[in-house]
Amino acid sequence: MTNRRVVVTGTGAVSALGQNTEELWSALLAGKSGIRRLQRLVDAGLPITTGGEVTAIPYDTCNRDRKMAQRAINEALKNSQFNLKTLGFIWSTGLDIFQEQNGNLILHRAGSCFSSLATQFGKPNLMIATACASGTQAIGEAYWLIKKGRIDACIAGGSSVILTPFYVIGFSPLQVLSKDIEGDDPTKSCRPFDKRRRGFTLADGAGALLVESLQSAKRRNATILAEIIGFGVSQDAYDLNSPPNDGAGACLCIKRTLEDASLKTTEIDAINAHGTGTLVGDRAEAAAIRSTFGKTWTSTPVSSIKGAIGHAMSSAGALEAIVALKTCSTGIVPPTINLEVPDKECELDHVIGRYREADAETVLSTSFGMGGQNCAIIFRRIFD
Repeated sequence: MTNRRVVVTGTGAVSALGQNTEELWSALLAGKSGIRRLQRLVDAGLPITTGGEVTAIPYDTCNRDRKMAQRAINEALKNSQFNLKTLGFIWSTGLDIFQEQNGNLILHRAGSCFSSLATQFGKPNLMIATACASGTQAIGEAYWLIKKGRIDACIAGGSSVILTPFYVIGFSPLQVLSKDIEGDDPTKSCRPFDKRRRGFTLADGAGALLVESLQSAKRRNATILAEIIGFGVSQDAYDLNSPPNDGAGACLCIKRTLEDASLKTTEIDAINAHGTGTLVGDRAEAAAIRSTFGKTWTSTPVSSIKGAIGHAMSSAGALEAIVALKTCSTGIVPPTINLEVPDKECELDHVIGRYREADAETVLSTSFGMGGQNCAIIFRRIFD
C-alpha cells in the first residue's frame, strides 16, 4: 500500500501558561513563566516547593487528571464535527497519582483515567507508557497507523498530574529536581542548557492533537495546521536514570526520524529540544544534536519550553509537539526562558532572550524519557 500523508487539524493545550493553545503560545513568545512557588509544598516542609501548576483546575478537584485531559481533547476536536466513534485514541496518562481531597490522599489509577477517556472513542485504544517520551510516542504511533492506512483519524497526546508531595519526595533521590535556593526567584528554578542549571521543575498539563490522513482532512474541508513527515524511536539500553554522555541513543533516534522523513539535516529549520535542565540530560542532548547535524548545528535554532512551563512528564512531548507545530506554521521560534549563561558543554544555536523570526517551515521535536526511551517527530508547514 502507498504511504498516506498525515496532517494535524486540531490541537488542545492545558499548561501552567494557559487553558488553551493560543494562551500557551502567546505567553511563550512574551517570555513569560508559569512556574511559581506552591504553598502546599512549602507547608509540607519539602526542599522543593516550585512547580508549573495548572491553576484553571484547582489541585483538589475530583478526577482532576481526567478533567485536564478532556479539556485539551475538547479543544483539539473543536468544530471538527467528527463522530468520536470513528476516531482512534492513543494517549499517555503517566503515573498513578495520590490526589489531595478534603485533607485525604486518594489514589487515582492512570489506567482508570485512560479507560474513562477512551470509552468515548472508537478503535484503537492504546495507552502509552514510555516515561517523558510518552506524549511524542502517542503522536508517532497515530502517525504510523494513519500513514499505513490502518486508521483514518485519531486523537493522540498525553496528560499528567504529578505536582504532589508524594512525587516531589519520590523524584528527589534521583537528583534530577531543581531544589530551592534561598532568595532565588521561583520562576527561574528551571534553566535548560544554562551553566547554572540544577534540575527540572515538575509540572501538570495536557496536550492533544487531532491527527488524520490528508485525504480525510480535504474531504471535510478542514483547516490543516501542519503535516507530520517523520517519526523515529530508539532505546539507550544504558542506565535507568541517565543517558550516555555522548547522547548516542538520542542521536540514533534523530537519524531514524530524518530517514523516515527522507530529509537531510540541512532541511531542518528549527529544533524544539527536550531540554529539561538536568546536568547530564542537557549535555547529552546537545552532544546528540551536534553529532547528528554536523556543521549545520551552528545555524539551526534550538529552543526548550520547560523553563517556562516545567516538565509535564507524560504530557511534555505532546505540549512540545504543539509548540513545534506552531513554530512551523508561523516561522517563529520561541526563546528558551531562563537560559542566560549557556553551558559551553551545551553549545548550540540557542534562542535566548526573545523569540526569533526564522521562517522555520520544518521543525524537529525531541523527547527523551527516563529508562532510555527516545522519540522524535518532524512537522512541516503544508502548502497544498
